[in-house]
Amino acid sequence: MVDVREVPVVKRSGGDVVRKVERVAMEEPLEVCIENEPFYTTMRLPGEEIALALGLCYTDGLISSMDDIAGANYCGDVSANKVNLYLSDAKKEDGPLAPKRRQLTVYSSCGVCGSDLIGDLTKSIPVIEKRAKVEFSRLFSMQKTMVDKQKAHHLTGGTHAASLFDGQGGFLAFAEDVGRHNALDKAIGKLLLEGRAGEAVIVHLSSRLSYEMVVKAARLGAEIVTGVSAATSLAIETAEALGITLIGTLRNPRGNIFTHPDRIL
Repeated sequence: MVDVREVPVVKRSGGDVVRKVERVAMEEPLEVCIENEPFYTTMRLPGEEIALALGLCYTDGLISSMDDIAGANYCGDVSANKVNLYLSDAKKEDGPLAPKRRQLTVYSSCGVCGSDLIGDLTKSIPVIEKRAKVEFSRLFSMQKTMVDKQKAHHLTGGTHAASLFDGQGGFLAFAEDVGRHNALDKAIGKLLLEGRAGEAVIVHLSSRLSYEMVVKAARLGAEIVTGVSAATSLAIETAEALGITLIGTLRNPRGNIFTHPDRIL
């Protein structure tokens, strides 16, 4: 497999020493350019670079749909570690993009706090409407679909995954990466390429639920976000403010529903 590499390793267990070959997940840098200008550099599992670049720009608020994109390609290097996105004429008419790299709002007080971040988000991301109703037990079958697709993780134990489903639990997209943020961006990017981003309702993650992951899901318009690991305090506060049902430590038959539990039957 392209995304897995075999490396020599010395395994020790007490006094026992064994030399073996171990499978590890590959990690390579990816430079994302917009109109030939470098915008992001991220470490990722090789593969699906165009989807990753599109998803990253979408969840970061640089583009709002594929209507903002005129084209995308690899930059012609020997490797696939550089991707270029081209903006549509209509998007160019909106003016220059936000400054390179993510920058938090500058505050005149003694520093930025979680409530400041959430306040800014609610101005730029609409609160998610409550349309979905899902039986709690169905979440586990969706989660199993994601786990079964984690080929690199099964071989290495070194990757994260994200899966997207519609309101009826129908599978939409899956992606795997060494970075949990990249996995979600890749999955979202695939839906953007297919013109189906509006169908995503439920997000399943193999990782901890952090503020950034909730924000990415909110930009997608997802109503329910789950993770096999715990949620952070800011993730919970953000999900509450944006109308997202956040479920942490989802492991059959248990799960912690932190916010908006009325979507879960």
